[in-house]
Amino acid sequence: MVAALPALIAAHPWDATPLGPMRDWPAPLRDATALLLAAPVPMVLFWGPDFTAIYNDAYALAIGDRHPGALGGAAAEKWAHVWDRVAPILQAVRDTGRPMMVRDAMFPSWRNGVLREALLDISYSAVPNVPDGPAGVLCIVYETTDRKQAVDAAIAERERLAQMFEQAPSFMALLREPGHVYEFANRAYQDLVSHRAVIGRSVETSLSEAAVPALPDTTAQSFIAILDRVVDTKQAYSGRAVPVLLQSPAGEEDPRRLDLILQPVLDQDGEITGIFIEGSDVTGRVRAEEQLELSESTLRLATEMAEIGTWDHDLVTGTVAWSDRTKAMFGISPDVPCSMADFYEGLHPDDRDATVAAFAAALDPAIRATYDVEYRTIGKEDGVLRWVAAKGRGVFDEEGRCIRAIGTVLDISRRQAVQQELKESEARFRTLADSAPALIWMCDENGSLVFANRWHEETFGLPVSELMDSGWQRILHPDDQPGFVDDFDQAFFCRAPFTRDVRVIDRHGVTRWLHSEARPREVDGRFVGYVGCDVDITEVHLASEMLEKGIAERTKELAATNRQLSTQIEERERVEATLRQMQRLEAVGQLTSGVAHDFNNLLTVILGNVDLVARVAADAQLDEKTRQRIGYMRTAAERGATLTSQLLAFSRRQRLEARPIDLNGTVSGMRDLLQSSMGGSVQFETRLRRDLWPALVDPTQIELIILNLAINARDAMEVGGSLTVTTDNITLGDPVMPEEPPPGDYVVIAVTDTGSGMTPDVRDRAFEPFFTTKPVGRGSGLGLPQVYGFAKQSGGGVSIETELGKGTSVRVYLPRAQERRRQPRASDPAITNEQPGEIVGRRILVVDDDPAVREITATMLRTMGAEVLEAGSGGAALELLDDDIEGVDLLVVDFAMPGMNGADLAATCNKRWPQLPVLFVTGYADLGAIASVSFDRIVQKPFRSGELQRKVSLILPPA
Repeated sequence: MVAALPALIAAHPWDATPLGPMRDWPAPLRDATALLLAAPVPMVLFWGPDFTAIYNDAYALAIGDRHPGALGGAAAEKWAHVWDRVAPILQAVRDTGRPMMVRDAMFPSWRNGVLREALLDISYSAVPNVPDGPAGVLCIVYETTDRKQAVDAAIAERERLAQMFEQAPSFMALLREPGHVYEFANRAYQDLVSHRAVIGRSVETSLSEAAVPALPDTTAQSFIAILDRVVDTKQAYSGRAVPVLLQSPAGEEDPRRLDLILQPVLDQDGEITGIFIEGSDVTGRVRAEEQLELSESTLRLATEMAEIGTWDHDLVTGTVAWSDRTKAMFGISPDVPCSMADFYEGLHPDDRDATVAAFAAALDPAIRATYDVEYRTIGKEDGVLRWVAAKGRGVFDEEGRCIRAIGTVLDISRRQAVQQELKESEARFRTLADSAPALIWMCDENGSLVFANRWHEETFGLPVSELMDSGWQRILHPDDQPGFVDDFDQAFFCRAPFTRDVRVIDRHGVTRWLHSEARPREVDGRFVGYVGCDVDITEVHLASEMLEKGIAERTKELAATNRQLSTQIEERERVEATLRQMQRLEAVGQLTSGVAHDFNNLLTVILGNVDLVARVAADAQLDEKTRQRIGYMRTAAERGATLTSQLLAFSRRQRLEARPIDLNGTVSGMRDLLQSSMGGSVQFETRLRRDLWPALVDPTQIELIILNLAINARDAMEVGGSLTVTTDNITLGDPVMPEEPPPGDYVVIAVTDTGSGMTPDVRDRAFEPFFTTKPVGRGSGLGLPQVYGFAKQSGGGVSIETELGKGTSVRVYLPRAQERRRQPRASDPAITNEQPGEIVGRRILVVDDDPAVREITATMLRTMGAEVLEAGSGGAALELLDDDIEGVDLLVVDFAMPGMNGADLAATCNKRWPQLPVLFVTGYADLGAIASVSFDRIVQKPFRSGELQRKVSLILPPA
């Protein structure tokens, strides 16, 4: 335990502090120390330049665990937690010598061993040390926390009371006396007087200014008289349901009823200083009581009209009050008094015990049951048996004792008779229902099953009690249960008839079909549920299922037949479409070949004459411009020859020399040519299959075809893009499109681009001659037709895979060769000389039905030095040969001639003059007719004089 401060101060080592030994302390320091030690209030003295602290016991309690360590310590160190607040004050008081008072300062303080924030009033006074002036500051501490809390609590309580008065549901006002002057009026009072200004005004002045009196009675003077009487008598005034006439906010008269108290307020000398007004607006209660009285009278009238009797048993007095209607139900006359004995004696012996027990339970404070029974009575005076329905309840006081029992009775004799008849009717219905060979049932207004005949138990092996409520759902087939319940609930909600077939599981676990019919039933116009009948239709359903199965099977067979027929029709339509396309292409081919034949004849004449003119021009040494124009004519004619060659390729009338080749080698050999043809902006790529089969094809023509497809692909792409040449082996089935090959093994070469692609319409017309989507002057429309003709003539086909905006792939199918190398072809027996024969002086017979072609051919031969004979038909040629066969060395024959064509003429000559060589000149030929003819014995129109001279010199035998 810490010693008291006097002892501590005396024992403290002051030598170690700025104050020095106590014997050397100046008198003001010793006096101030003695003063604070004797004071009961907390006091602390701060002395010297370091504000060394000396305090009393009361102050030690306030600083708690900082004592005794703070004694003799420097204030800046020991009071560091508050030094920033205290230092300026201490310095100012010591420097100036003027005292200072700080009020309601919040500082941490200890009380009863607990540290908390406390409100303090602190007095700071300077302690002088003559002659040096103030040397210390004496602080007196007054804690005001409790006082402040008490003041705050009082203010809060006053505000709470004021708020309570203001928010009170009853109206309140305070009048100051004398003069009845309003001093206070709460919100409810303000509402009562329509918020007129009353505070500070007398009641008389306030009422005189109102259009309608503001408080009791109908005149202002009567209310003032009551107030005067309260002042004179010093007795309170109390009024219940006092009628007043108020003024509504709209200025209308508003009659009201008020409960009112005027309470005098007396001072300590018994003199009246005011009147407290308090009251409630009970207009609603008064009107409710009036309405209740009216309702009770109406109820009495209603009970009489409804033939309801009433009874009232006062258990305190033992009296019984029965209405005349009640007496009549017990066979007692209206003017005869009744007692509880009459009640018990009037009960039928079979009903007495149950009725008495129910009445006793209603009067028992522990049970307080509702009295609700039906019993029979035997009339006391008339002996008539009646059925009575009684209802009632006990009335209990605050201590729980039953002091009264009240209730009603109703004669239900007629209803009981009807119920008895209904029971008999139900019995007859149950007998009839149990006899019927069907499932008959009824449900109540809630949908719960309330009746099911005995066929339910016989069919399902379940007691009827287990089918009640929703138990009947157990007999439904699991797959049908949700749908059946939903359909029934929907019909039940709409109060509509219900019809449905449903599967159930019988007592043996067999699935059976029931046809359920249900109809809503009503009693006195009120819906009371459904009555239904379920008939077993299993046999009918099985027969129906068998019939439906047969129909389904027959329908299935018919559908299969129909699908087969539809497939055949579709196949026939596809074949017909293919045939039409092939016929169209064949017709176009025939037309094209005819046009090529005639065009070749024209070009032959043009090219032959151009060559002759060029020779003449050279001999005549014509100017360079004229010779240049002749060159233009030759170039144009040669371009025409190229077009006719493409037309013949489409119509498959060109001469092909097919042999087994390696397509990979062909593509690899053309790589530089293709890359240069594409230009630098197109990416070129090849994908060649390593184990590629050999293809049976004309090697020269296939190179032209690949180049043709590559150029087409290049033109289909804008700047950039990629082109891929692919080879592959493929085995095909039946063709889908007419341009595709027949079934078999093929070597396929595909040219694929990333260009614009084709629309379906363009794709369908891609192989038509002269059809092109390129701008005028950019394409002839013969590129793809030439590919098509070449592939078909080679024994293969072609297909196009395209998608608009994504590119096109043209696939050429070539027949697979069965050998790797071509066998050497037997030499033409007609060509035996290894060196070209001499033409000069030889006789040559030219046979051609076209005079212009015949004339230019003969002219070319004559310029070579030959002697030429001419014939316009095969017959004319034979006549010339018959006349002078020994003088003819060579027969130059046009293949296409009317009547006897060139092949027929050659065959006839071969039979008659086997040694006579024949050179065929043709631009259109039946290739089958000259298939065995060596390529060296054919000159293709249009031809140049040099080519004609070479072929003639090779065929002519030595002179």
